[in-house]
Amino acid sequence: MNHPQLKQSQQGLTLVEIMVAITISLILMAGVIQIFVSNKQNYRVQEATSRLQENGRFASHLVTQEVRMADFWGCAGSVSSVTDRLNPPIPPATNPIDPMAGGVSGTDDTGLNGSDTITLQGAFGSGMGVNGHNVNAASFSVASANHTLDADKIVLASDCQKATIFQVTNSSPGTNVTVVGNTGTSSPGNASKPALSYANGSAMIYEARKITYSIKAGASGEPALFRSENDIDVEMVEGVENMQILYGEDTNNDQTANRYVEADAAGLVMDNAVSVRMTLTLRTVEDSVASVTANGDRRIRRNYTTTITIRNRI
Repeated sequence: MNHPQLKQSQQGLTLVEIMVAITISLILMAGVIQIFVSNKQNYRVQEATSRLQENGRFASHLVTQEVRMADFWGCAGSVSSVTDRLNPPIPPATNPIDPMAGGVSGTDDTGLNGSDTITLQGAFGSGMGVNGHNVNAASFSVASANHTLDADKIVLASDCQKATIFQVTNSSPGTNVTVVGNTGTSSPGNASKPALSYANGSAMIYEARKITYSIKAGASGEPALFRSENDIDVEMVEGVENMQILYGEDTNNDQTANRYVEADAAGLVMDNAVSVRMTLTLRTVEDSVASVTANGDRRIRRNYTTTITIRNRI
């Protein structure tokens, strides 16, 4: 008797098994994607925070270095010993440097986002010794092959009794540099020659500068710290949202600040300010690295506060 051959059992996956496998795979894939997105966001936050901290340290260091050296007028000491030979400006223009405005000044809440500004004046750098000075020719001989006293630069000649600010009208190259401060057609130009003699062996010539720090909109549209030297603006640090300045006033001549007040505070004598307290508020350039803030964005913000002694006033 013949028996029918049993059919071979079918091999493979059922539809239910495929659906279960797909579901498990999707769950695993969702977990992997979640981990990837989370790690990527953590990386973005860490990168943005590191950049924020680096910008904060650099901005604080930059301003600190120049505040410390403000109000330096060579061996003459006080700005009251300085004679200004520059032509007076025609309002509303201002001269690149105005010693009568003092070595330190500022404004309160006049900048972007209600930020302050601070202006520093004086002689900066190590200076160069004067070997000789021809008063009639208004020429100074300076022994330096690596000088920056080019034509149109504003400079300060100073010894331990007096100082004069003037504009260089001509500068010859070479090892023994001749710097001329004659009357000429440059702007602002000199109203008269430096008439006082600086040939007593202790005289130096420095670059004279007026430096203003303020907060303005940068090239990218982000708020930034700007440095203006002799009225020429340069963007320095992106992401600086605000700058607040307090001036430490010495009210009893003990070379220590007795109060910290804003630039427009009643009774403040700016010449008595011996220190500056600066707070910079920085924010991340990226707008998607934090929870929604009170400012309506998703940026991380940090405040950097430092107190700086004005060395030439103590």
